[in-house]
Amino acid sequence: MPVFKREDRLQLLWAVTFIMSGIIFALAFWFTPIIGVLAVLGYVVLYVGLAIAFLVVFRGMERLGRHVVDDLEMKRKEIEEIKDALEKKFLKKKISRENYEKITQDYEQKLTEIEIKIKHLKKTI
Repeated sequence: MPVFKREDRLQLLWAVTFIMSGIIFALAFWFTPIIGVLAVLGYVVLYVGLAIAFLVVFRGMERLGRHVVDDLEMKRKEIEEIKDALEKKFLKKKISRENYEKITQDYEQKLTEIEIKIKHLKKTI
């Protein structure tokens, strides 16, 4: 069974709703033409408005997701720079091996968490 993104599910729901309401309006038009014409006009206005609203919401969600990914990638880069500086200090014997390993392990854990978040967000964008 395929896995749908949140946006895909919303678009599918919107399409099914659009088709179902179209059938209902077609039946209304068939039974009472005057009410059917008014219903069709309302239907067109409603769905054009919904389509525009969906586009705005999806673009906003995509921008927000990209912004969060950019922030996480910046944090990842900062941590990698800190690790490089830490390694230089260790090689110059300014910190002990135990402290170096402990601090490096903490930064590796943070990097792993950030990379998992980035991977998850990139899937949803």
